[in-house]
Amino acid sequence: MEPEDNKMKAHQIFTAVSKYVFLTLMPVLFTGSVAFADPPGWTITQLTNNSYDDTNPQISGTNVVWLGFDGSDFEVFFYNGSTTTQLTNNSYDDTNPQISGTNVVWQGWDGTDWEIFFYNGSTTTQLTNNSYDDTNPQISGSNVAWQGWDGSDGEIFFFNGSIGENTPLTNNDYDDTNPQISGSNVVWQGKVGYYWEIFFFNGSTTTQLTNNSCDDTNPQISGSNIVWQGHIVYGTLWSWEIFFYNGSTTTQLRISAFDDFNPQISGSNVIWQHLYWDAPADVYLYNGSTITKLSFGNETPGNPQISGSNVVWAEYYYGNDSEIFIEKNFTANQLTNNSYDDANPQISGSNVVWQGQVGGLGNDWEIFLAKLNCPYELDGDLNYDCRVDFEDFAYLANNWLVDCIAEPSNPACVPK
Repeated sequence: MEPEDNKMKAHQIFTAVSKYVFLTLMPVLFTGSVAFADPPGWTITQLTNNSYDDTNPQISGTNVVWLGFDGSDFEVFFYNGSTTTQLTNNSYDDTNPQISGTNVVWQGWDGTDWEIFFYNGSTTTQLTNNSYDDTNPQISGSNVAWQGWDGSDGEIFFFNGSIGENTPLTNNDYDDTNPQISGSNVVWQGKVGYYWEIFFFNGSTTTQLTNNSCDDTNPQISGSNIVWQGHIVYGTLWSWEIFFYNGSTTTQLRISAFDDFNPQISGSNVIWQHLYWDAPADVYLYNGSTITKLSFGNETPGNPQISGSNVVWAEYYYGNDSEIFIEKNFTANQLTNNSYDDANPQISGSNVVWQGQVGGLGNDWEIFLAKLNCPYELDGDLNYDCRVDFEDFAYLANNWLVDCIAEPSNPACVPK
């Protein structure tokens, strides 16, 4: 017998046995003797539990940073995957924390102006000390970029963590703002004349990527890949469009009479929101070659974020409140299902962090972390426990013949 015939025979035997086992066990499995997490395959941990607001979470791997109100002002808290440490403890506000690995950066009020602070996993260093505001810090590894006021306009600054040195990337007579960083590469927008343009620092030299009579704003960066939204005029109409720079050339990803905005990037994968006049916003994914519309249901996905090919978002007013969803390999999972708002999700790989308003409106925000139990893609592993067994049959049986058109309110009918 030929090898291909052996494969076919084995497949037929496996299919027959699977059908027999499934049909035999289905009545037992429907009894509810097998329990499943909601959603299957995920472990959700509440990182905070207090009577004050915890907000603005950011994530890198399983490390999380956020702001917590201590009764008088906001402080920075850091979770390293197992324990939580309060990084700041003062009488002034600390805000806008960002994280990369175990490195954390934030801006803190020193009583006179905003300064930049850097935590390297063990100690905290004040990167700036002047009489002007330094704000909007971003971090990649031990490198940090931020915008600083020089007395007349905003400039971009870069801290090289390997040598511990601050370097001004701009020194001009117009505003530079909104820096983003990846490694030693930095992108930002500068207002040249009347319009915002995009600038790119590759670790040694600065290049102006745009030069036109329309605004280009909201740049994001991953490696040497950059994405931004540009203002395009079509006759008497105008709209925002998405532009992608791959390290050498710039491509307009779509042409539309409606707005494309809020781009995010991870590697060569790009997502953005597309807004119609009288309809919820759609989200589009560009994977480096093709564009796919990600359908998130009837509501508007709020501020979607991407890591690799995984996309997370908050679906506002899903039922009576906002819930958190993740789309992994074009399959959507609803991470939260409760009676209060969950908002501001951030993602790193398959790990997701967000803030939930526990108790509903009027109660405080807490921080939640969701981790996928199995990081591997295994066909048939429906509950993501890294095994294909009878529990996967139970999960399939529990949703057997569910018709999401006839039963749109069925819990199994998660937007895909």
